Amino acid sequence: MRRTAVLLLACLTLAGCSDAGGGEDKPTPAASATTSAPATPPVADQIAACTDAIAAGKSQDGPECASLSPDDLLTAVQDSNQRGRDALESAIASAGAQ
Repeated sequence: MRRTAVLLLACLTLAGCSDAGGGEDKPTPAASATTSAPATPPVADQIAACTDAIAAGKSQDGPECASLSPDDLLTAVQDSNQRGRDALESAIASAGAQ
């Protein structure tokens, strides 16, 4: 979501710079977007790590899930449950094929 906001800001900044105004040379402020890596991993990566931990049988209170919001934690739990259902369906299908 942060990446989308930065891209939107960049597009709006560029659209404002392409003004076909009366040829006045106005100084344009430089974009203040930073290119350094964020201090925390993106939320999608955190959700994936939490999902992996839950699917591996670890507690959802573990360090992989600690910084997630309640909504993101719910997403990780639901994703983990889906993995379990998919694995069960696969096991049933392979047992039925024998």
